[in-house]
Amino acid sequence: MNGNRFGTIFQVTTWGESHGPALGAVVDGCPSGLALDPEDFLADMQRRQGGKSGFTTPRQEADRVTIESGVFEGRTTGCPISLRIENSAQRPADYEELRHRPRPGHADLTTQLKHGHRDHRGGGRSSARETASRVAAGVVAKKLLQKFGVELLAWIESAGPNTLTIDQKAEASALPLAKLRGALGENEIGVPFSCGKDWAHAALALKDKGDSWGGAVRCRVDGLPVGLGEPVFDKLGALLSHALMSLPAAVAFEAGGGLAMAQLPGSQIRDPIAVTPAGPRPSGNKHGGLLGGLSTGLPLLLGVSFHAPTSIPEAISTVDFRNNREVEIRVGGRHDSFPLPRILPVVEAMVAITLADSLLRAGRIPETL
Repeated sequence: MNGNRFGTIFQVTTWGESHGPALGAVVDGCPSGLALDPEDFLADMQRRQGGKSGFTTPRQEADRVTIESGVFEGRTTGCPISLRIENSAQRPADYEELRHRPRPGHADLTTQLKHGHRDHRGGGRSSARETASRVAAGVVAKKLLQKFGVELLAWIESAGPNTLTIDQKAEASALPLAKLRGALGENEIGVPFSCGKDWAHAALALKDKGDSWGGAVRCRVDGLPVGLGEPVFDKLGALLSHALMSLPAAVAFEAGGGLAMAQLPGSQIRDPIAVTPAGPRPSGNKHGGLLGGLSTGLPLLLGVSFHAPTSIPEAISTVDFRNNREVEIRVGGRHDSFPLPRILPVVEAMVAITLADSLLRAGRIPETL
């Protein structure tokens, strides 16, 4: 199975399965001299953990990251950084009924048809549990970005049919990241406004009915230099799309102004170019930090949408591979009914990994710090 590595210079390879003994990541191409400690991983790994609200999976993993190589006396050496995360709460027996019966809406069927066999325990590599490895690798990328003045933050913009108003979206895109981060801490759902509390109650009510929600995440990046990306196949938006559309359940991506730009005439989507202390820049940010696939030096705005979890208790028809007959199943186990609060650090991780790689490719980060 290929496709387990991402990046050109700052490369991340994830490994392990949902119900195996462990999973993790190997980060190659990180410059030497970056301060890195196991404690650095705690905050983001805890943000991704389940069991913290009624609408996330009750599976509780410690998710402690062990650094097994690439760091000596608290600093990266320039060698591959191996990160390991133990699976201490795996329950493969929960999936025994699904060994021969693929879950509709999952990768079970396509994986079986592709390979002739599969790891049925929670989806194996296709499980959202794999994103723990990405978050761990993303911590390294975030630390590298912070050293060069780049900060980023993701928040929930919609949950099922609920979405932020135009004014709220504009406010979230303009607030200082420190204030936005503080607002996110005021409710458990990852929405920087008081409506998040109502959304959380609605998500719980939906779970009680045996159903689930997807939604949309917005991410902002401050501090990027001008000119990241290339004009044709490696446009910065294209690289970020690859990164974010690789996430489980991702169904749509927006770069810069996004879908709204397609609904406006050209007269309404131009920002005049002005002389600034940093040089000529767009005087506004209608294109969300991108022009011609290159970064403008203004805040970068991204969006990614996710479909609702399909592991819900309602009965549905599937096939039994042993006799090729249709059967009815009910999917049990421990699952999210609204996973987006846990997805926020995953989105940030993939954006950070992509941008760290882009900065290295552009020669903006030296091999030794």
